[in-house]
Amino acid sequence: MKKYTHAWLALKALECLEQKKQNFAPGRKARAERLLSFMADYPSTFVRGAWFPDSIIRDNVDKGAHTWKYTLDGTDKREVRYRPPEHNQCLEAARGELDTEVGLVEAFSSLPDRCEALSQGIRDLVLITNKTKSGDVVAFNNSQVALLLLMLSHYVCDAHVPVHCDARDLYKPSKVHPDLEAFWEKEIKKHYRVSTKTEKFDLDEMGKLQRRSKPETFAQSVIAQTEHLVAATQWEINPTQKGHWRAYLGKTNKNLWDYMVSVCLVSFHTSLRMFPDEAPYQSQYDTIRIMKDDTLKASVIAQTPAILADAITSVAVVWLATWERWELLVKEHVS
Repeated sequence: MKKYTHAWLALKALECLEQKKQNFAPGRKARAERLLSFMADYPSTFVRGAWFPDSIIRDNVDKGAHTWKYTLDGTDKREVRYRPPEHNQCLEAARGELDTEVGLVEAFSSLPDRCEALSQGIRDLVLITNKTKSGDVVAFNNSQVALLLLMLSHYVCDAHVPVHCDARDLYKPSKVHPDLEAFWEKEIKKHYRVSTKTEKFDLDEMGKLQRRSKPETFAQSVIAQTEHLVAATQWEINPTQKGHWRAYLGKTNKNLWDYMVSVCLVSFHTSLRMFPDEAPYQSQYDTIRIMKDDTLKASVIAQTPAILADAITSVAVVWLATWERWELLVKEHVS
């Protein structure tokens, strides 16, 4: 994904949490409100912060931190047992393929590890910050914690990019990968006010994104469809884990690593559906431009709302789980 897509998804994740918290039990609602209040102090950092993994860390090319590459080829294949929660929008279309044995290109696959590590690191940073005196040289400040949350959102969103989870080379010389992400970036800039000079989205006094397109134009967009899906989605909660930080991660998933693997599996099968590995396309991906081919363009437009809606929901769920991780840990220590 590109810079403003990442920031937009993170800002939308806050709006999503603001809406969904009304359905939470009192304890979880209070924790969500504290998270929202914390992130509300850093509205101007979303664009740069969510882009740091690409602009500063740069572990996306040969390190595999932004990818988890599945393949149907090779002999070392196995069934992946992890499944995302039922509120995942792309799940239904991929459900019939999820039991298919797949291989993993390990050299380019560490995205779930990155998410799990960042989440645990954020938990530790917040705990250390709250347990040390102000001005202590070993303490962290709140802006550093917010930056890591934004970086975490970057990796989470990358798991929802279908081609990030597909071992087929759709990046170079192919333009499938960049063309897909360029389409999303163009749509977001078309419908929302953003200053590329100051690297900020225009927000109102309540911290909400400001639209630039006319209502009738916006209503027909993939962005409007995305927002509708996010608003209509009811999060599936694991009844055996209602009070636990992993309650919204899905029944098969015990931690964020499991959850991210389940997301990547669905993304892989979404990629195969968007960009079929069969005639007439399998030999054309090195040269074809997906937004100029009527069939592929229609596929991208049709599936974009579900992909982006899932990314927004995932960031909201993962941020909440990460925040609850340290709050519930503190409660355990006190009790």
